[in-house]
Amino acid sequence: MQNISKKINFIAAGNTRSVIPLIPPSKGNFTKLGNTAPSQIILLILPLFLLPSLLFAQAGGYAGSFSRMGFGPRGMAMGNAISSVPGEGIYSYYNPALVASKINGQQVDLSTSLMSFDRSLHQVGGSFPLPPQAGFALSITNASVSDIDGRTVSGYPTGTLSTNEYQFASAFGLRISTRLHVGVGIKLYLADYHTALQSVSSFGFDLGALYQASPKLRFGLVVQDLLAEYPWDSGDLYGDSSSGSSVDEFPLQFKLGSSYEVSDELLIVLDPGLVLPPGNIDPIYQLRTGSRYHLHERITIRAGWQISNLQSIETSNNFSAGFSVHLPFDLFSPSVDYAFVPEPNYISSMHVFGLQLNL
Repeated sequence: MQNISKKINFIAAGNTRSVIPLIPPSKGNFTKLGNTAPSQIILLILPLFLLPSLLFAQAGGYAGSFSRMGFGPRGMAMGNAISSVPGEGIYSYYNPALVASKINGQQVDLSTSLMSFDRSLHQVGGSFPLPPQAGFALSITNASVSDIDGRTVSGYPTGTLSTNEYQFASAFGLRISTRLHVGVGIKLYLADYHTALQSVSSFGFDLGALYQASPKLRFGLVVQDLLAEYPWDSGDLYGDSSSGSSVDEFPLQFKLGSSYEVSDELLIVLDPGLVLPPGNIDPIYQLRTGSRYHLHERITIRAGWQISNLQSIETSNNFSAGFSVHLPFDLFSPSVDYAFVPEPNYISSMHVFGLQLNL
């Protein structure tokens, strides 16, 4: 019986091929860089010292990895380190508590990524205020791989295959006080890997908090993908009913982020993270950092650095960079965003394009 490789789950879950394992700033009136209080710098880097000894395992091949690539060019350019940043726009993907910061107007983000190996990543999201003290957000992410070479177990070609995964997400945020915001996110995952394999779905939950320690310093705490898993029954696909059912659990993610506005122009961010893979596997520790600089009233530049394996930094770190052009139109205050993101191990790179509208 014709069959495909059992690596199809790995192929479609974001690692793709079997061969590859704000709104615009206010016009003018930018101030010069000021002196940063040492105590606030210490608070900014405090999350690093809250992590235990660094152990790490590679997390790329777990279920739903497409959903952990980032959301849009702004976040990706800053190393996906914006779990405590409402100033770049409202992105519930990074922390559902951020949507409580949306107090007026609606924000819409559209993005697409140019990727190698016949992959694609498309995202759309919107954030809406719920006066007097709440906010709401919706988003859709689609990842696909096309032109996969299908083979029988004997190596004979069966034609090309394609995969699709979706994440439909919503988030609700509430302002408990002027300093503390909390939020909860609900996500529906859909995966379609093969015509002979029934599509599966799963719900996951996010919890988040945002605390403003001072006018310039914020902290974010996030737990992501609670209860998310893909339940499979591949007996028909492999022609072996004895294979039964299996479950691919999503890794549980924790983030403790911090951000500091050095000046009206410069923002620096730091997001240490912990991932708990399914099974008896050592915890995974991650580190993300980034910055944003308002170069001009119409131009913002960003840069970031992600470390995927702190035991092998030389092979698992990658820099990212990007910019925004804030167009001179009052209607929708549009911004065109771009990010360049090398992928892990520098196998390839992504070009991410986005459009932000403020309605």
